[in-house]
Amino acid sequence: MNKTIVLTLLTLFISGCGKSMPRDELEKNKTGYREAKAFCSQCHSLPFSDQHPPAAWPYVVVRMEGYMQNGKRKMPNQTEHETIIGYFQSN
Repeated sequence: MNKTIVLTLLTLFISGCGKSMPRDELEKNKTGYREAKAFCSQCHSLPFSDQHPPAAWPYVVVRMEGYMQNGKRKMPNQTEHETIIGYFQSN
């Protein structure tokens, strides 16, 4: 019985060590992350870059900007727009 308890505790300990860092911690220093988070989070959580193929991101960002404009949200300027697309395409 003691072996079962020890093995169970050891398994729980080891599985807990593999937890990954929160996304903000992993991504916060990547170019474009802050801009993407600031603008996308006005309406929804920040999407993962693999949600769309890299070639689709320019269209997706323009489409989302249309929703932002209709909702009278803060719009990215041209530099921020390009930075956001670059962030999603590079991850």
